[in-house]
Amino acid sequence: MPHNPNRLQVVQRADALVVEIHAFASRHRRLLADLSPGLRNQVVRAAASISLNLSEACGYHATPRVIAFLEVAIGSCNEVERILGLSDRLGVHDPRLSFILGEIAAVRMMLYGLRRRLKHSPVS
Repeated sequence: MPHNPNRLQVVQRADALVVEIHAFASRHRRLLADLSPGLRNQVVRAAASISLNLSEACGYHATPRVIAFLEVAIGSCNEVERILGLSDRLGVHDPRLSFILGEIAAVRMMLYGLRRRLKHSPVS
């Protein structure tokens, strides 16, 4: 699947998601720190992991290896979504949260589609 990651829409959406998560974490820095030390850093790292694993996947030809990176990116989507959900339930309310959660779901669906397509392509 060697591609220039910058040309893939899913990478662009994942990059935009990192920016949104970083802004969310910055707006709520103190509250997140009060709730759980390290939670802010964890959500930012997990969001970055989505884009970074996609970029790394773009460098491999072997389908099983690419799929493994896509699955890590999917797991990072789940992690970010869980942290944001917990943050909301613990009192970190943000007007952009619905939008961010929608973007996570959209990126995850794109990853599922890409993984499905690769699983059904001839193994290389």
